[in-house]
Amino acid sequence: MLLDAGGSGPYNAAVRASHEPAKLSHSVFGLRGSRLFGLALLFSCLLSAAAAQASEVYFSPNGGARQRLVRAIQESRKTIDIAVYNFTAFELAEALYAAKARGVHVRVLVDREMAETGGSGVRGLRLNGIPVRSLGVPEQSLMHHKFAMFDERLVATGSYNWTNSAEHANYENLVVLEEPALVSRYQQEFRRLWREAKE
Repeated sequence: MLLDAGGSGPYNAAVRASHEPAKLSHSVFGLRGSRLFGLALLFSCLLSAAAAQASEVYFSPNGGARQRLVRAIQESRKTIDIAVYNFTAFELAEALYAAKARGVHVRVLVDREMAETGGSGVRGLRLNGIPVRSLGVPEQSLMHHKFAMFDERLVATGSYNWTNSAEHANYENLVVLEEPALVSRYQQEFRRLWREAKE
């Protein structure tokens, strides 16, 4: 069957009717549909990755860092590893005691001089059965880290020390990350320091 393409001239001659255009249209639609589906799937994966690697930032004084750390402690079910220069925050200590009581394995690493002269914070941890080790040589080197891992899935780091002055007086920052590669790096560093540290 011939169809008149209309008009005149060589480009408007009669065209043979065929079912091919319908098939082509269907395959083009299928291709477009699969591309749209692929893009939707990619977008969904990117959103999931972004959600899985979420980060949070807090500032002090009184900017929510203490509350975020307490929540991380309360949500932990297996392990909490902490490396901080000094530890005097009563609220954080209380949260750690409760975590230990429910079976969470807690370890704390502090600076040696702070462990010896830092006051009741470190003594309270030890009296409540939380293993505490220290690093550094007084007047020569400091164990100056401030980071903690919770269930090997979340890390909190920044300048924020686990002290009352960090929460209420100092200008500090706390960053909370869930990116597995970063958490793993912090975990490796903690294990290395823990092996070197002394009780």
